[in-house]
Amino acid sequence: MKSMNYINKLLPQLGAAFKSQDHELFDIVFDIEGKKLYADKLILSISSPTFKSMLSDRWISKNDAIKIETYKYDDFKELLTFIYSGECNLSNENIFTMLDVAEFYQTEDLKKLCDEYLSKLELKLTNIFQLLETSNKYSLIQMKEKIQTFVFQKFANFTKFDGFLNADKSIVKEIVAMESNLSKHHEKMFQYVSLYFVYFLTREVREVFLEFLLENGLKLKI
Repeated sequence: MKSMNYINKLLPQLGAAFKSQDHELFDIVFDIEGKKLYADKLILSISSPTFKSMLSDRWISKNDAIKIETYKYDDFKELLTFIYSGECNLSNENIFTMLDVAEFYQTEDLKKLCDEYLSKLELKLTNIFQLLETSNKYSLIQMKEKIQTFVFQKFANFTKFDGFLNADKSIVKEIVAMESNLSKHHEKMFQYVSLYFVYFLTREVREVFLEFLLENGLKLKI
């Protein structure tokens, strides 16, 4: 048997303990930008393979302050707050940094939270390329699904946008693939999009599209 009452009380208590930063409760201290954060080896090690390796006796002495130079104090504190409480203050200003933090420290639940946050952002032609690159870099499932829907719904606008016509070839190819994979189930739309690529777009983008058709065994009716 197990006590759900005890289990449900434990996480808030851990969060409160971390928030208190009572150094007598912890056995690890981090030094970030000259500021200290206290934590304990057990919680960090079971929450993050990166921390487990970092905190092993092979790398540090028990009494050493661990200097963090890769991330800022506020961002690292958000990571530890999430580990101890399951909560993280995500914003448009810190979301990309927190996603990178989650990836580096292999905290999958925080990464999923970042993916959920990004998937709720309003997609625009001006941010779609950055978000597509981000979703690829960090393998974000929810974000990628939303991008695919946006591409299908707004593809005509893409073809008139300078950012698309001048984008990296790999990004153009991926967007073309998204559109074609969806629209090929709607033959008339696929043919319309194909003809637009052939007759109206720049030579570089047209070549990417024709290369995609060839690789996927698709035919264009002219």
